[in-house]
Amino acid sequence: MSKTRNRLAVGAACLLAVVAPACSSDSKSDSGGTEATTGGAPAAGVTIENRQYSSSALTAKTEFTVTNKDGVGHTLTDDNGAFSVDVPGGGSAPLTIDTPGTYNVHCNIHGSMHGTITVA
Repeated sequence: MSKTRNRLAVGAACLLAVVAPACSSDSKSDSGGTEATTGGAPAAGVTIENRQYSSSALTAKTEFTVTNKDGVGHTLTDDNGAFSVDVPGGGSAPLTIDTPGTYNVHCNIHGSMHGTITVA
């Protein structure tokens, strides 16, 4: 009987060692990496999801990430030709926009994809 208790105690200790770190909290978000690791504020960037563009905290002359959550490739292309970046399906790409403003954007691959991003 004492061997059974020892095995149970060892098994419980091993389970706790595996589960406890997964339950601990830190400053990182587990929402797929779209939030900054400090303060929980959204990371600067553009997200492409369901063939739509959304953006947050874009600042001129500062590199940000364009993240494509769709399973197919897209582009983030300014309607006036100021910038264009190819973003593979499920991937990301860096982009820097030099001039503040509001930009109408589209996807060169999917003609029905249009949006607007604002750069401070």
